[in-house]
Amino acid sequence: MRIKVIFIGLLLLSTGCNQSTQQDSEQSSKADDTTSLDTGRRTENPFIYIPEDAFWEYQYDTIIHDFKPVKIKEVTTDSLTAESVESIVNNTWPNVQVRYQKISGDTLFIEIPESAVLTQQMGTAGAKQFLASTTYSFTELSNVRYVAFDFEEGDHAVPGVYSRRSFP
Repeated sequence: MRIKVIFIGLLLLSTGCNQSTQQDSEQSSKADDTTSLDTGRRTENPFIYIPEDAFWEYQYDTIIHDFKPVKIKEVTTDSLTAESVESIVNNTWPNVQVRYQKISGDTLFIEIPESAVLTQQMGTAGAKQFLASTTYSFTELSNVRYVAFDFEEGDHAVPGVYSRRSFP
């Protein structure tokens, strides 16, 4: 009699567990069905960063518990031009495209015509990483100490003149 009770208990237990996994798989397939029907609204990560060409990154340092600029690739500054740095920045940050305008004195001027990703979608840390790495990249040019960013101000980034001292 005792063996029958244990057997029936185990049978009920295994049946109950099996039903919950079936319900979970049915719910996940329903969720997949609703997302596949909603093809008009695709969410894409605006923080796309492709570091292959980059020579500066703004990385989090676990020792000092803060971000700091880190040179990740050596470049010969003699071969750099404002246009080549512009191309590197645009390849590194495909969702935030910069346009080189001019150099006046020791200041390089760039604009970001479509700045919504930078100012509204990348978050404050993402925007700061972009501004820091872009500033450090352009100040690799021998005659550039400052980078003047021109774009529409938003929640996460502000236009202005930045230097390496702006990102200690």
